[in-house]
Amino acid sequence: MMIPIAAALALAAGIVQGVTGFGASIVMMLGLPYFFDLPQAAGISTAICIALNASMVRRYRDAVDVKKALMPSVLYLAVSTVCINFASRVDGVLLKKVFGGFLVLLAVYYLFLDRKTEKRKMPLPLAALCIAVSGACDGLFGIGGPLMVLYYLRTTDSQREYLGTIQLCFGVNCLYNTAYRLITGVLQPAHLPPIGVGVAAVIAGVWIAGKLADKLDPDLLRKLTYAMIGVSGLINLIA
Repeated sequence: MMIPIAAALALAAGIVQGVTGFGASIVMMLGLPYFFDLPQAAGISTAICIALNASMVRRYRDAVDVKKALMPSVLYLAVSTVCINFASRVDGVLLKKVFGGFLVLLAVYYLFLDRKTEKRKMPLPLAALCIAVSGACDGLFGIGGPLMVLYYLRTTDSQREYLGTIQLCFGVNCLYNTAYRLITGVLQPAHLPPIGVGVAAVIAGVWIAGKLADKLDPDLLRKLTYAMIGVSGLINLIA
């Protein structure tokens, strides 16, 4: 039962990311924690996203700014490493409650507070805060995208540069965090089947999104996705 659900989540994640530009890890983390401990679920989601990031970097390779992609990764990976170690030691029930609260806040932000970001240079302290919080959320929950979106919208000059550069950043971070989780034993050989199926499904989702891009309303899809995130967060809080 777990494998088909993992495939369905990854397929939906590929479609959402293919249409909206981000959100794949969020979609997968709606269901994976019901089958795995939270650190393992985060590791599986992150591993699946490597293939997704690679495919999108290839698509926008002519617009990628490698320097902008790699510079934030130093702080991002330092914080996420600490948080991966912390997540494997903290009480699982408590971490799941915190995760539920995080999902609710994420849903509220995107449904009611998010607005088009103005093209203004981000002050260095705010940029460092966005990167550090993103690394922490990635290490704890496998979801590091939201604030990195804010960061890259302020630091890139075009939509293609934004899409390609942020995907390279995510790809590097996902690759490192997956390797670290393997080395520290968070990910085990038993997790390879859902990862393998998930990789195939998420790539299929991106392909489907490419075919449906002109027929789907990205704003509606985004709102439905974050409404589901809020419901999932409430379930985690009260379960």
